[in-house]
Amino acid sequence: MLIVPLVALLATTGYVVFLRDDRLRVTVIDAYSELPLGSVRVSDGRETAVTDDRGQTRLELVTPARVTFAKEDYDPVTLEVAEGLRSITVRLRPNVVRGVVTNRANGQPLAGVAVKALLGDRVVAEARTGPDGQYTLREVPEGATLAFEHDEFSDVQVKLSRQTSVSVALRRDVVTGRVTDLHGDPIPDATIVIGNAISSTDETGAFRLAGAPEEGDVVVKASGYRAIVLPLTAEMRVEAQLEPISVRAIYINAAVAANPEALAERLALAERTEINAVVVDLKDSTGRVYYDSQVPLARAIGATLPVLQPAALIEELHRRNIYAIARIVVFEDPILAEAKPEWAIKNAETGGLWRTWNGLAWVNAHRSEVWDYNIALALEAARFGFDEIQFDYVRFPSDGPLDQAEYGVEHTRVTRTHAIGEFLARARQALAPTRAYLAADIFGLQLWELGDSGIGQNLEIIAQHVDYICPMVYPSHFYPGSMGFDIPNDHPYEVVLWSLQNGMERLSQQSRKLRPWLQDFSYGRGIEYGPNQVRAQIQAVLDAGLDSWMLWNADNVYHEQALQAD
Repeated sequence: MLIVPLVALLATTGYVVFLRDDRLRVTVIDAYSELPLGSVRVSDGRETAVTDDRGQTRLELVTPARVTFAKEDYDPVTLEVAEGLRSITVRLRPNVVRGVVTNRANGQPLAGVAVKALLGDRVVAEARTGPDGQYTLREVPEGATLAFEHDEFSDVQVKLSRQTSVSVALRRDVVTGRVTDLHGDPIPDATIVIGNAISSTDETGAFRLAGAPEEGDVVVKASGYRAIVLPLTAEMRVEAQLEPISVRAIYINAAVAANPEALAERLALAERTEINAVVVDLKDSTGRVYYDSQVPLARAIGATLPVLQPAALIEELHRRNIYAIARIVVFEDPILAEAKPEWAIKNAETGGLWRTWNGLAWVNAHRSEVWDYNIALALEAARFGFDEIQFDYVRFPSDGPLDQAEYGVEHTRVTRTHAIGEFLARARQALAPTRAYLAADIFGLQLWELGDSGIGQNLEIIAQHVDYICPMVYPSHFYPGSMGFDIPNDHPYEVVLWSLQNGMERLSQQSRKLRPWLQDFSYGRGIEYGPNQVRAQIQAVLDAGLDSWMLWNADNVYHEQALQAD
């Protein structure tokens, strides 16, 4: 049989023959780059074809048919091919992201960086950079966010769009260092703050602070030492030496502080004697704020009585090298209670404001709005330059018809101590970026009382949240029979010494936070207080192993003979 090629037949006969091609013509391209994709497997389940370098192939089909398109590192696609369709173009989305992670400071590659693809909070793919800083993240879904994480560097997130390559430079955000005293000995439990990032030193004085901002100041504080502020350097390393301070203070009320002659007389005492600090009323138990406060609530409730110029006062105190402490009375605040009765303690019988035997209304220490008000005043005092903020009346009331007091919440030892502790914790957090330390006054009895005496003060709980604890160990305020004394007021040395020793034993390593109030006044049964009784209390502090104390006299009159010459 003679077989004639079709081309020859067409040439000799002169006829044009149209051949029918039932194959599906396929073109596959990259969805991001629009470039042709070779080596794509195209299959209808019976037959499989592979695209060439032009991204094209043909497939014998019996339409309609379901056709899949698959290639490594791309999302697979399945299409329904309708009857009669002869040509189709398909786009495949690449699902692999590659890149390099470097150190922004020096451009060097970073190994060990965790690279995660996130959909919401869910990790859908992850990888880690190698020694060259490179990573390959596979099966990354559309709409994912890439997260780059390293313990020593700030996290970076990149929302993916039409990207297959993402390279980032990470900023180191971990500051390390050591805090010592002037002799090079470590200071444990020192606080290091940069912006909102906070850390503390271990027993060796070393610290590691993560989450540091790109720039700012480093504030270093430790109980018993002067705070310092250092610049944050590119090395992200801090070596801090703190100067110890022994605080020997007198109390000065706002009226005396506002009177130039009266103030000068008290400050001269610091020139002649060992006194090197003052405690000044910014807000006392009347609720008055004795300066032109810019805290909106203080102005709104009419609490301000601007007799003090705090900035000028601080300048003068620091010029004399006097440590400045701002006293802020917290929860005995009749002005705030009357202005905001919903924040005050209520009388369960009358429904009105609860009052002490002296007729004073108290605000409710369970209310966070009251916390915020006093913290705002504390921050304002810190901005003036006070070295320390001392909260007084950090407690629930101790006198009055206590059985009629209504707080709106369960009022137990647990809830009381939690409220006081949480308030102090928030205050310390707020003050952390400033140079100012935080102190809290407590009843002297709390050095002995293991509970909270019904007022929310517990020694161990408060110690967790402040830099200084200031027990009012006034011998005249102890009950008859305390420590075996019929009249404790007659035994100033023993009452102060034994109380401090008991508190120090309870606080152990935190005992350096104790700085007691001593009485320089006469009160109640017993002896009159003069230089000998005041000096006996001071000696008790020293014999207990502490070196800081404060003298209280409501009239601001002190026995100079009790004080050592400067």
